[in-house]
Amino acid sequence: MLIREKQIGGQSSYDIVEEIYHATGTKYRIVASLGADAEPENARRRRMSILLDLERSLERLNPLRGADPGIARKCNSLVHRIERERQKITKLTSAIEQMAASAEAPEENRAIPGDGLLPRGNIRRLRLVANDSAAAANKVHPD
Repeated sequence: MLIREKQIGGQSSYDIVEEIYHATGTKYRIVASLGADAEPENARRRRMSILLDLERSLERLNPLRGADPGIARKCNSLVHRIERERQKITKLTSAIEQMAASAEAPEENRAIPGDGLLPRGNIRRLRLVANDSAAAANKVHPD
């Protein structure tokens, strides 16, 4: 796992990504988004601060929930936002732990290029088979 920078609208955005090796090249899968922070710990602190602000807002509005339907809707939306924020924090925490574990792993246990979904060198063995008949599919073609 590594941290990748990308430019969005002239501003830098950072993601924790996982490399996946295919026969056609390397692809990246986003594990967690860091936003404008390049450091994962800073991004986690920012998320925790946002969660605390949302919980405080909900605590202030909760006694007024029965008085006004608009406040009840606001409380419901805050509950959903709090849940989403907790999920993001959990995801970010697990990504940080995985990054730390992969940094401590010895070199021989790390992934080797070509160990992904389709290892390099297997492309020449693939062939197209016509859907005409089963006999055509059973023919052996020398490679």
